[in-house]
Amino acid sequence: MAEYKVMGRSVAGSFFVECLLRETGIDYEFIHISRGHSKSEEFAAVNPFARIPVLVLPDGRQIIETVAIFIHLIERFPRLAPAEGTVERDLMWQHLAVMATSLYPAMHRYHHTHYYAPEEMFDGVRDKAMIDGDRWWDYMESQLVPFLGGTAPGPADFYLFMITRWAPDRDRMLADRPRLAAFIDNMRVYPTVDTVTQSHGRPGGS
Repeated sequence: MAEYKVMGRSVAGSFFVECLLRETGIDYEFIHISRGHSKSEEFAAVNPFARIPVLVLPDGRQIIETVAIFIHLIERFPRLAPAEGTVERDLMWQHLAVMATSLYPAMHRYHHTHYYAPEEMFDGVRDKAMIDGDRWWDYMESQLVPFLGGTAPGPADFYLFMITRWAPDRDRMLADRPRLAAFIDNMRVYPTVDTVTQSHGRPGGS
């Protein structure tokens, strides 16, 4: 029986959760939640915000919100992250904060504009989201050496790779950002990422 359960979709916020669980080597069960089902009364009992991912713990408790799930897995499996009290660990939390509070919201405003403005304002909101995204892609470019975690992928790298898959204009995202382009190429073939993407029938990390 799987120790953990991940409720999500293949190209959604559950991606990094699967990657971190794969990194630990433990078994887990993936439960696909369609967009329609996420808005159902049944799922509202799991997450009243109608969002994925949801991590179901071995004791049956459920954790919602990506940052909360990230923190739980780091605390439950310390070997996933740099040691406490190190510069590397501080950087991991800093990178997570930037992505969760700035880069992720920019992508969300673009793809889910109806949450932010009436339809006649969609184009303006999306244009500003793209401009804001450029700022944070530049920041991530400056942090890659060649990964956020250093010479090998760390927890924050799986989160970043997940967000790159949501970029509305891939060419714009990669323009004049060679480190980010190399990062994506390296992450795509990283065994953990490849295993998760293949499990959802999406070869090549697309």
